[in-house]
Amino acid sequence: MHHRPYRLPQQPTARIARVFHCGALAYAAGPALAVKGVAIAAALMAATAPTLVLAQAADTQTRDYSIPAGPLENALNRFGRETGILLSFTPETAEDLHSGGLQGRHSVQSGLNALLAGTGVQAIRQPNGSYLLVKSAAPPSPAPAASGPAATLQTVTVTAERFEEQATGPVGGLVARRSTLATKTDTPLLETPQTISVVSREQVELQDAQSVTRALEYTPGAVAAFGGTNSLFDVVQTRGFFARDHLDGLRLPFSAYSVAVPQFDPYMLERIELLQGPASVLFGQSSPGGVLNMVSRRPQTETAHEVLLQTGSHNRTQLAFDSTGAIGEDGKLFHRLTGLARQNDGQVDFSNEKRELIAPSFTWRPSADTSLTLLTHYQRDEQLPQYQAVPAAGSLRPNPNGPIPRTLMTGDPGWDHIARDQYGVGYALEHSINEGWTLRQNMRHTEVKVDSRALPGYMLAADNRTLMRVASASQAEGSIFAIDNQAQMRFSSGTWAHTLLMGLDYMRQHDDYRFASQLAPSIDLYAPVYGVTIPALIPRLSTRHTMEQTGLYVQDQMRSGRWVLTMGGRYDEADSNTANRQAGTSVRKSDGAFTWRMGVNHVYDNGLAPYASYSTSFEPLGGTDFTGAPFLPTEGRQLEAGIKYQPAGGSTQLSLSAYRLTQENVLTPDTTPGRASFSIQTGEVQSQGISAEARMRPLRNVDLVATYAYTDSQVTRANPSAPGVSLLGKPLSRTPRHLASLWLGYRFTQSSFKGFTAGLGVRHIGENYADTAITMKLPAVTLFDIALHYDFGASRRQMDVWRLSLGVSNLAGKDFISYCLNTTQCFYGQPRTTQVTLRKRW
Repeated sequence: MHHRPYRLPQQPTARIARVFHCGALAYAAGPALAVKGVAIAAALMAATAPTLVLAQAADTQTRDYSIPAGPLENALNRFGRETGILLSFTPETAEDLHSGGLQGRHSVQSGLNALLAGTGVQAIRQPNGSYLLVKSAAPPSPAPAASGPAATLQTVTVTAERFEEQATGPVGGLVARRSTLATKTDTPLLETPQTISVVSREQVELQDAQSVTRALEYTPGAVAAFGGTNSLFDVVQTRGFFARDHLDGLRLPFSAYSVAVPQFDPYMLERIELLQGPASVLFGQSSPGGVLNMVSRRPQTETAHEVLLQTGSHNRTQLAFDSTGAIGEDGKLFHRLTGLARQNDGQVDFSNEKRELIAPSFTWRPSADTSLTLLTHYQRDEQLPQYQAVPAAGSLRPNPNGPIPRTLMTGDPGWDHIARDQYGVGYALEHSINEGWTLRQNMRHTEVKVDSRALPGYMLAADNRTLMRVASASQAEGSIFAIDNQAQMRFSSGTWAHTLLMGLDYMRQHDDYRFASQLAPSIDLYAPVYGVTIPALIPRLSTRHTMEQTGLYVQDQMRSGRWVLTMGGRYDEADSNTANRQAGTSVRKSDGAFTWRMGVNHVYDNGLAPYASYSTSFEPLGGTDFTGAPFLPTEGRQLEAGIKYQPAGGSTQLSLSAYRLTQENVLTPDTTPGRASFSIQTGEVQSQGISAEARMRPLRNVDLVATYAYTDSQVTRANPSAPGVSLLGKPLSRTPRHLASLWLGYRFTQSSFKGFTAGLGVRHIGENYADTAITMKLPAVTLFDIALHYDFGASRRQMDVWRLSLGVSNLAGKDFISYCLNTTQCFYGQPRTTQVTLRKRW
């Protein structure tokens, strides 16, 4: 049976009540008003009572529920439909409130308590068996029964948190409370002893972020590793080091040998999480910078659909859709299908981009104790690269011929091209044996194929206008199989409650790379001629790299009173084989490492949580020294202390941390005579600083996201690469000392602007060195972004599923260089970009 909402004219003396019963929605006004929307009744009349009377549901009867977290109104609708009870409340009672959902077996009363936990709303059971929902601050007197003696009413007092989402599900706003990234268990962020930031689906939409790196621009300490100058890859640096990419907690292909690296459109993601600092204790070999984890959209129990149309700068056109809900009537199988098709021109002449994405997923819950979620995706990208390298002279530095136009293509439209195919197939299996034991297995196979051609410059002639170029072509194929087996046990020991996690994971990665090049015709940067003849290329490199890792880890999260102690250790065996097919050589190496972490949090009842932690990491290196001995893995260690604040039932999240991070076994030139082209592992780098983040609603209808990161990085041990040339004391490349951002959003709820949401963002990137030689300094830059949204339902009820959005990044249209490889290859940052989006949800 299909029901639709009805709005009745408001009576001056009437009290409007929103009524849910078996999925029907109606509005009841006045002492005598016909209520429409229930097909089994032609009309219901109430002569004198302000509430409606239906058959009483048995409160002691229990049943299984699987109601997802989300808006309170949706959760109550689902609960009323499944129980058959009547819930009545005014529309303002549930406005802007969220429910943490309901899982497991409950009675009607206990289920209502869980759904309303932390919302400030209480359910008052009426004598007729229905429930009246009111704000806790001023509960009205219940109505007398239609007949019979007066009954004593039961008052529910709510003291739990307002919104406690599932760690892999929707956030329900800008402030997340839980994550699995830092512990591999569903853990509150207040109990995580490291810096972690979560960018929600709502924030991605609010700020109109079109890539993962764009979505992280309002995250403390996160900077696009290549200045965001390659729209084909999302690589992020934190605290001076790369953050390793993961999807749903499993590692993605990443290789120093080729470009077979995937990229994920933010439209297929539910949340984006960034853990800063060493994390090898849970993920094995990784950079000390941390872990970037992307969480896929998963099937939901509540039916929901979305269609999105987008247009904007550079002839952008995009169609996207998302659909989720149950399959069948037994409530055991759920689906989700997400997809998009997009094309647009690039920021330079002749450039363009195309993307096609489809991501089906399914969840099977045969019982309340078992769930299996299948996650798949396929993505096809094609582009004539829009980020073209230009010499520093004429872009970053003066050129006697004038500035180089930012729209200049330095390659050739008949040659330059990049195509990428990627797909992933995986699952997340969970089974609860009993109240104490839970088993989990996560698996995914990811494959990437990249075919690219380019015409990069390698030298600028003496006339400062002729760029000498080399034609190149490469084919890269990468794949990774990752599986993580976990056993979680909850138990008590004296006054301590334990969450013990034991895990065994395995990863196997292949990377096949072929590269060819040849000198090509030069180009006049100020009078370009295209359509040149490209000579036959000469094969230069052909490698196959295979890497395996097996890790065994144990972690115990211990809680006693306000204290939370997290301790974990892990041992890894990592084997690799690199075959050079051009030279007919092969290098094998094996590495073993033990890493660990210890952290302590003191969580006060008011949401204040100081913490301290120590963590380590390791990362294997390729190559050998002069004697032929393989290099040892680099080792990272971090000491971090900070404080977090997240009060229960609110929309505030504050964090401040200070850290000191050191990486050892870094390669530095071998200064022994006769070994000038070799390296030794006596180098060391350090990074120390502070990180601050605020997510809050300081005033009604105002959302604020503010971040700041101070990073003092330097090379603390290094040999000179040439007489008088040394990196000792120099900062790390692409590591600004100051990085800050501020986003303010305001939602209009009154006057003629009702329905509008406006946002203004400011991003500041401090000066930093672009190249690894630390010779090219990029000046500081400040950029502005805006976003405007209009919900049509604010003024027209029948259009409440429509939203129109306008997003503009780099509002001032500032031209700036965001990254340089060397003096011949610098890249302009993103220009002003405008996008208009029309979205329908139902």
